[in-house]
Amino acid sequence: MKRVVTLINQLAAASASTAAFQAQADASNKAAEKYMEDNDLLKKALMEGKGDKATAEGMELLRGEVEKLKEHVKLSEAALKASHSEADVLKKQMDGIAREYDRLLREHQELQATSSQLFSDSKKETIRVIKANMAALKMLVF
Repeated sequence: MKRVVTLINQLAAASASTAAFQAQADASNKAAEKYMEDNDLLKKALMEGKGDKATAEGMELLRGEVEKLKEHVKLSEAALKASHSEADVLKKQMDGIAREYDRLLREHQELQATSSQLFSDSKKETIRVIKANMAALKMLVF
């Protein structure tokens, strides 16, 4: 029963999200249609050339659009430049981390080798001491 209630709640949340997305898509479509109509009107005004006033108004609107597009291009170029510099920084950090990892790996291997050598030497010394003690015990016993 709990699972059914959970699924119903998830379905309601998904429906709400879908409705919001649909409203957003409709608003975007209306805006796009408006821009297309404005574009068509500008084209007609320029093509028909209804006097100097209409042409001047059309040209002024086009200049405004050009300025907006230039500003948008500048912003996009700045964002692209920032992305490239951030990528370069991340690449340098990645290289530094790789070098540090390699250094730590070598150090680990050296420590393991040293540890193995010390263990081996200690083992040999222990065996030598035991043999010496056994020899001393044999002399005492016999």
